[in-house]
Amino acid sequence: MKVLKDEKGYTLVTVLLISAVVAIIIISLFSASIGTYKTVKVSESGTQDRLKAEMVADEATALIENEVDSINNTIASGNVLPSQLLGMLQTKLAAIAEEKKNECSIDYKTLKDGTGEDGIVMEKITITVPAGDSGKVLTKVMTLSTVSEVFQYTAVTPSNMYLYGASYIIGDVNVGGNMYVSDYGNYIEGNTKYVQTYYPAINGTLTVKGNYYEADQRPSSPQTSSPVNQNYNWKAFDVSNINKYFSVAPTLKNRNLTVDKIDVAGIITSKALSWPSGVKINSNSPYSSDSSGNGYAYDLTVGQNSNPTVNGNLYIRDDLTVGQNGSLTVNGNLYVYDDLTVKGSLTVKGNIYVGGSADLNGTLSVTGADKYIYVAGSATLSDVSALNLNGVMYVNGSVASSGDINTNGSIYVRGDADVRNFSNSAGTLILLCGGNIELANNNLYQDNPKEIDAYLYSNSDLFIYGIGSNLKINGGIYGDTISLSASRGTTKQVPVYLLGFIFVGYELDFQNPQPTDPAKSRLTVVFKKDLILNPPKGIPTVDKMTLKEIDTSYK
Repeated sequence: MKVLKDEKGYTLVTVLLISAVVAIIIISLFSASIGTYKTVKVSESGTQDRLKAEMVADEATALIENEVDSINNTIASGNVLPSQLLGMLQTKLAAIAEEKKNECSIDYKTLKDGTGEDGIVMEKITITVPAGDSGKVLTKVMTLSTVSEVFQYTAVTPSNMYLYGASYIIGDVNVGGNMYVSDYGNYIEGNTKYVQTYYPAINGTLTVKGNYYEADQRPSSPQTSSPVNQNYNWKAFDVSNINKYFSVAPTLKNRNLTVDKIDVAGIITSKALSWPSGVKINSNSPYSSDSSGNGYAYDLTVGQNSNPTVNGNLYIRDDLTVGQNGSLTVNGNLYVYDDLTVKGSLTVKGNIYVGGSADLNGTLSVTGADKYIYVAGSATLSDVSALNLNGVMYVNGSVASSGDINTNGSIYVRGDADVRNFSNSAGTLILLCGGNIELANNNLYQDNPKEIDAYLYSNSDLFIYGIGSNLKINGGIYGDTISLSASRGTTKQVPVYLLGFIFVGYELDFQNPQPTDPAKSRLTVVFKKDLILNPPKGIPTVDKMTLKEIDTSYK
């Protein structure tokens, strides 16, 4: 009987232990459920707070956009002075801030009042919205400015865009015609060749007014004499399949493409300079000066370690050369009837007129307000060393650049621009061409991208290669037609042998398989916000205000 009693005692203890464990589990599950419920409710509340804050910011933005449209209609109807424009703008913003004061705060600050040499009017607007009781705040920063709206997007074309291979675009893209994509990049190696890689990536918004086409097979019948796009077999696809044809699919957005073209040729014509009609210099005339400090010479070479200063204007009837380590300062205007060559340092406080061609390296600085460089012929830039440019340049011919151009300024070119091995580290270069722009052979066969701070604008064709080249463009691009060709990962040159031992040249060798990361693209274009907040000298302006979102944060 004693054994039986002990067994009953053990059974009771076991039952009590099991009951306790079950109770603990039930209580834990109940507590966890309550915790999860609270977490979900907090998460839902936080999401609702943020959505409400975004809605308030969007409503305020819409009110500002309506007032901007009204101001632009007023501008279009007649002349409005910058001071009047600012007054109108600030009156409208003050009214909107008062209307929305119970939901958000709207602050605005004048960055440019239109009185500077660039004539830009710019207002920085900050919308701040408290997100309920969360303690977080949604902040939206925008600019209202007269800077041409073309510079407020990453990539713009009024016509077609061709993305051959794995280019990577970060920001907003506007296409007025058709969009063409392929997972084959193309490059020139004797004739046109192709490499299979990934489809392009767009991390941002995309507007396409036309249709979408893809070519998912290796192009056939390469012909160097025909446009490269004719070598691809294009087939239409529906945007419902857009994830298939972009390695990073953009957000599709319907909007009106109202970006106005810049009349590059007309601007250059309006800035044309000429040789003063009353100045005559004989071919045997040495350097001389007059009582006003003006200098005269037929040919002039400023040699090494020489640093003359001309107090007035300088007139050169034939060629002017500033040699390496030489320095020339002109406190007035500089007139060169024929060719200008700079390898050292040239500083001019007035305008520079070049009647022939210009070969520019070293340091070229135009320091006077509203002063600039006008080249009647063509220009070669940075073919010997980097060109450090302080000023705005207008080139009536074409431009060839084979090195770095360091500037926070603008270069206008009537003809074509051929740009090789280029970068910019002193601000942002605005390169505007009436003709074609081609960027090729930049940072060849390097594993890390070379960064270019620039906005490239062409009223004809813009073609950029990222196959042997490896580039990251901080700024933006515009072309009447835009073509980007890129692969991913490493690219190198390898020797080619005939019959195993006769060296016949080199060919490109590509990383295989190509990296899956779109950031490994050898051609990246990313919008540079500082392009709007700190516009380069000579950036084109328009007779209307444009609203641009710069940044949105939630914290």
